[in-house]
Amino acid sequence: MQTPAPTSDAQPVSAPFTPLQWLMLTLLCSADCMVVLDFSIVNVAIPSIQKALGFSPESVQWLFTGYGLVFGGFLLLGGRLSDLYGRKRTFLTGTGLFVFASFLGGFAQSPAFLVAMRCLQGLGAAFLAPSAMALLMGVFPEGPQRNRAFGIWGTVAAAGYSLGVILGGVLTAYLGWRWILFVNVPFGLVIILAGLRILREPEAAGERPSLDLLGSVLVTGGLMLMVYALVMAHATGWTSLVTWRLFGLAFLLLLAFVWVEKKSTHPIMPLRIFKLPGIAAANMVCTLISAAMVAMNLILTLYFQQVLDYSPLMTGLAFLPHGLAAIVAGPLGGTLATRVGSKTVLLAGTSLALISMVSLAFLSTRDSYWIHILPATMLMSFGIMPAFVTLMLLATNGAKAEDHGLVSGIVNTTGQLGGALGLAVLVAVAAGRTTGAMAEGLPALEAILSGYRWALATAACFLAVSLAFGWIGLKKSAEAN
Repeated sequence: MQTPAPTSDAQPVSAPFTPLQWLMLTLLCSADCMVVLDFSIVNVAIPSIQKALGFSPESVQWLFTGYGLVFGGFLLLGGRLSDLYGRKRTFLTGTGLFVFASFLGGFAQSPAFLVAMRCLQGLGAAFLAPSAMALLMGVFPEGPQRNRAFGIWGTVAAAGYSLGVILGGVLTAYLGWRWILFVNVPFGLVIILAGLRILREPEAAGERPSLDLLGSVLVTGGLMLMVYALVMAHATGWTSLVTWRLFGLAFLLLLAFVWVEKKSTHPIMPLRIFKLPGIAAANMVCTLISAAMVAMNLILTLYFQQVLDYSPLMTGLAFLPHGLAAIVAGPLGGTLATRVGSKTVLLAGTSLALISMVSLAFLSTRDSYWIHILPATMLMSFGIMPAFVTLMLLATNGAKAEDHGLVSGIVNTTGQLGGALGLAVLVAVAAGRTTGAMAEGLPALEAILSGYRWALATAACFLAVSLAFGWIGLKKSAEAN
């Protein structure tokens, strides 16, 4: 199997980054950090937003659902647009949309308007995220330099998530929930101004092909319906006719998309991309790991507040060591991938994450944060961060320069779908087990905790399947190559 770096002991030493490379890496990581930070910062402020604007318990989820629908639905299109019309142009457009929506959202006076601005934020993020990754791939050549750059990229993303949880608690407590949106404005404007000066647009190779409009509509509609079906499944029920109609329609749209791509002269997603070694297996593993991690963060947040009775700020501080460990572990992924190979790092990291998740699945009301929770989450960071970094390397390995935006879009899309899948499945598992436990006569708190344990056990199953899939799928890729 071809990996992003040699796996023998005779490793080429990564050339030092030039000052321009450092500037561009800092800029692109800052933009990705802004998107990641926004997700966690909004999560902390949800109770305050709900009270201030009068969201019902059923409608408040649209602050995430609306964002996730648009973000997940347009990622593939955003990635391909960056290939066709310029990575720098797409990146700056996405950042501008994100900042504009954040500014207007901070003045929201009604639930509908705030949800609309969250959707616009999702559109900006769908253009920003894949184009930023594509620009990074263009700046750093495949091999040790790119391995190191992706390690830093993953570290900054982890730092953004941790910072968002804490910053959300501080801003909401002392300045009000509107500042969780306003904070993106100065941050984003600096990114835009710096991007205009620093970023370089790669030279186009040959004539620019036309945009595949039919394929764009089909894949965007299919992905949005898939995300919507996953998000709404726990409300409508996995066995309901509505749920399966949504999944069926999403499947038909995506099937039609594949047929159109086979016939199109200039497809939005050339199917040859899946001939790259490991790309299909790596993205499947990314889906499963994302499902486990997004759900774990939600379950632990609820456990801290509902079982241990932590405040939102204390919850953020409880996640801080997890985030700090991720910051330390992120660069290890790129370094180890250069030394021992991406597949080895991926499997070892996923194994550590699985051990940690199994440990968390035995939570109780008597657990000590310092003895039971902290060691498990620290171990999780040192497993999952190197695994995520090597997943990005494996999923983009061997891509041609003109396809960097596309493969970046695919990676981001599978991560987003995985997160939606994890939330849908684990919320349903937790709710179903809690209802059953209460019917058995358990006290409310014990019933809720039983649901959380089942959900975390399910997340451990996701990681186990991803481990098996990574071992078998990447091995087959190696043999085929």
